[in-house]
Amino acid sequence: MLLFAALFVFSQPSYVGSTEVTHWAEVMIEGNKTLNVAVQLPGLIGTSLDTTGVTITNAEIAAECEIIGQNSTCWCGTEFVWSNLVCDSVNKCCNVEKCVANISQYTPLCLPKMNVSLIGMLTGSNTTVESMLLSAFNVLNGFNSLIVQNTILTGLNTYAHNFTVSLSSVFATSKVQSIISTLLMDPYIYSLSVKSLGMVYMEAPTGKVCYNSRQQLNCTSIEVMSKCVWQMSRGNEDPMILGPGSEIQLSDNCTELSTVTLLKTNGYWSGIYSCLFVTGNIAHMGIAPIQIALLPEVINVTSNPQTADCSGPSPTKVSISCSIENSTETYKVMLKLGSVEIAPIKEENNGIIKYTAEFPVDCQAVGKPTSLEASCTLENSLNQLRNRTIKVPIIYPSDLFCAEEQIAERIWPKTKNNETATIDCTAPGREGSMKRKCTGQTWGEEVSLCVKSVLNSVALQAKDFEKGLGATQEVAQFIFQSLKNNTADEGENTFGDVKAAVSVFLTMNKASVNMPLGENLLADFIDSASSMLNVTWEVGDKEETSSLATQYLSSVEGLVKNIRINATEGYNSSNIQLQICRNGSSCNRTVFNVDVELNATADMVKTVGLQSLANRLPKLGYENATFPSIVVSSTVENNTQASVNIRMAFPNEQGASAKMTCVFWNVTELRWSNEGCEFVKGPGNLAYCECNHLTSFSMLMSKHAVSMPFLDQLTYVGLGVSICSLIVYIIIECLVWRAVVKSNLSHFRHTALLNIALCLLLADCSFLASSFPSILNETLCLVLVVAKHYFFLAMFFWMLCLSVMLVHQLIFVFSHIGKKMYMILGFTIGYVCPTVTVAVTYVYYDQTRDIPYYSSKTCWLTYKSAMQGSIHAFLFPVGTIVLVNLFSMVVVIATVLKPSGAESNKKGDKDAAKSIIKVIMFLTPVFGGTWILGLFVFLMDDFTQFITYVVHYTFTIVNSLQGFFILLTGCFAEKRVRDEILRIVLGKSAKEQGTVTTTK
Repeated sequence: MLLFAALFVFSQPSYVGSTEVTHWAEVMIEGNKTLNVAVQLPGLIGTSLDTTGVTITNAEIAAECEIIGQNSTCWCGTEFVWSNLVCDSVNKCCNVEKCVANISQYTPLCLPKMNVSLIGMLTGSNTTVESMLLSAFNVLNGFNSLIVQNTILTGLNTYAHNFTVSLSSVFATSKVQSIISTLLMDPYIYSLSVKSLGMVYMEAPTGKVCYNSRQQLNCTSIEVMSKCVWQMSRGNEDPMILGPGSEIQLSDNCTELSTVTLLKTNGYWSGIYSCLFVTGNIAHMGIAPIQIALLPEVINVTSNPQTADCSGPSPTKVSISCSIENSTETYKVMLKLGSVEIAPIKEENNGIIKYTAEFPVDCQAVGKPTSLEASCTLENSLNQLRNRTIKVPIIYPSDLFCAEEQIAERIWPKTKNNETATIDCTAPGREGSMKRKCTGQTWGEEVSLCVKSVLNSVALQAKDFEKGLGATQEVAQFIFQSLKNNTADEGENTFGDVKAAVSVFLTMNKASVNMPLGENLLADFIDSASSMLNVTWEVGDKEETSSLATQYLSSVEGLVKNIRINATEGYNSSNIQLQICRNGSSCNRTVFNVDVELNATADMVKTVGLQSLANRLPKLGYENATFPSIVVSSTVENNTQASVNIRMAFPNEQGASAKMTCVFWNVTELRWSNEGCEFVKGPGNLAYCECNHLTSFSMLMSKHAVSMPFLDQLTYVGLGVSICSLIVYIIIECLVWRAVVKSNLSHFRHTALLNIALCLLLADCSFLASSFPSILNETLCLVLVVAKHYFFLAMFFWMLCLSVMLVHQLIFVFSHIGKKMYMILGFTIGYVCPTVTVAVTYVYYDQTRDIPYYSSKTCWLTYKSAMQGSIHAFLFPVGTIVLVNLFSMVVVIATVLKPSGAESNKKGDKDAAKSIIKVIMFLTPVFGGTWILGLFVFLMDDFTQFITYVVHYTFTIVNSLQGFFILLTGCFAEKRVRDEILRIVLGKSAKEQGTVTTTK
């Protein structure tokens, strides 16, 4: 007879699937000792509880109790263990087979055994910890064993102990945390943390999944925890934390249930995944592998030789190679050239798998194709394909080509016209390639894309970060620290290094949209970005340089915007300055002497100035503009106003003689635009840009040199006349030298005039040679700048010698200077002084980073602002000498006007006027008097006034013809020289006439 009461008293989920939930329920059956419960259980299987939608699928004896009077003895079934409720309430029952205690009414009494492991690490000064850990953890329900797997000496008197605890039951997190807290009270224990396996159910795809597919992994913890973390490891690599990225999504709330979605499965995501639910020192962990049918991320197809040579009589062959990184996937590979397919030979070396096949090239093919397409196709285990192609040019007998050329250890192969040859980098510690274009039969410049191996590693790590692998603040800071450390040595950086660094900025900028970056990496980011601007980006490919500059600006601007700044007020480096405003209706900051005022009610305004960038950006529409070195960018966060006005005060580097245009960088069209921006002339040397928008947050001021009609043409004509006149003058001086040099005074005068003419001739020739700076290389431009600087100064110093000597003779009539003395003084002042001036100026400005000695755009000295620029090393000496010479001219005029006798006043006035005009006409060209107009050119910059144009044209005409005026005043206006020329000409003609008569 069966005496029992059946009650549904307990329900616990043990499996969480995508469509169903399986529960364990406890049914209590009471009866006498002779009752055979096991026989009755199969009758319950299949029973449906229609009201709840539950079906009983299995029935087992979980626990049995023997009750005699007031005492009871209970024990669990073979595959069951005491519940935590029993273990925690009646400690003596925990971890014993039979418990003599009144526990039959506890629900649940026993639960199915579950394999649960604790994996822990303890650090401390103790060399042995097994007994201590055993006594601490054996109180856990279902305790089986504790094993200390290894002990490692990690520091002075510090040991790390790795241990595992095996359990047959789940546990309460609070109980294990209590055990850990008690152990940490021991002063000899420094740290203790544990991870559990068996407390989390993880749902993941089984078997191989397709490449580029969407996959989802779910994790459920038995208990609610504080937070969760996802990790992934590949092979023997350390686990990487997963974060939000371009190829992964994480669920927001993950204290009990967490989901990660792989948006695009590829080789990066093949590995072992673990989810960890963390509270305090405990992490419950679930683990599952993901197998992906891989396809190579990078396929490198090459041809050897790079060009098929059909220019000779013999047939030709090319070897096509397809290289991929080592992979666990087994591929079917097919190589093809044109219409010919060949199964390749496989080689493995240094982690690279290479497939190679040799193809014949039909040089007599119909139509004679200019090139053939080579392709490499790989098929994975799920029949997915990936293909890469290259073009193999063909050289026929009539085609132009560049012959093979060796430069150092680099061999550039024979290459067809308008094709680009590529070779691998051979420098130690560098990876990548070099390229060189063939035009006609002439090789172009080498373009090195070789990158430091360590920078390549940083770039790859940044790509992982952007995808979501290792996307943590610590990894982001490490990336920027590595970038800073490996770009700090500017002398070692190449264009390839700059390109790799910019790619890191671009990648991290993309990543910062999903994973906000903290201000702790701000300094490393700005320092590394700044060092990139100290490296030349000129590689003979303007398009490549412009593209790199565009990427640099957008990435730096984006990172400044996306980096979360809390306490930092700004950061300055050599080429980048960042300033911050907070919580205000206006912001006034200065970066590189550019005052920025922005009216906006915002939480934060970030203003950044970048030096040496504007000239690297594309100049579409502004090709003839002179760009300043500063680009200013402003970012507004949480602006509450409908419109924003920004005002920037740029130092006017070229003076008001230039047309000013305010422009901003349009990130959509990748070009400068002046839409919504206005130029406002400020007081003194300031130029204001006012804009009513923050479209790209990048503004700069473009300064155009003012153009005057026919000014250049007048200059070239005048210089041509001057050069011809000076050549004639020098020839005449050589011819009449002995006849006109009769005294010390005349000797010195003609010596000075001859050197003035010679220096002016060389200066004018240098000026004419540098008239078109765009076609000159840097070296030739520098040589011409130094030549102009030196010879113009030498001319003025010789003018100074001439004027001083003339005044000396007028004042000290009876005190004469010897010929030897004035020759020494003349050559010292005339050549040594300008040599010292030019040398000191060049050395000083060569060491000054922000102001160069010369401008490659004008091939002349630089002017930045008042008292700043190498042009002052020309203006000050010239201005001083011109003033001294004008004073000398006044002394000469005063001497000439001294009364010589009792003449009528009227006659005296006429003669005086004639004398003054004669002195001015004779001395102005050789004293440099016309250069006084240069002072007015420098000061008069208001081009709305007619007088300004008059001064500019007069200065250009008079000074370009200075050589012609020297010829007039130095030769034809001087009677002795004129007579000697006539004597030479007439004497030579008479001699020729006499010779002819005799012959007759």
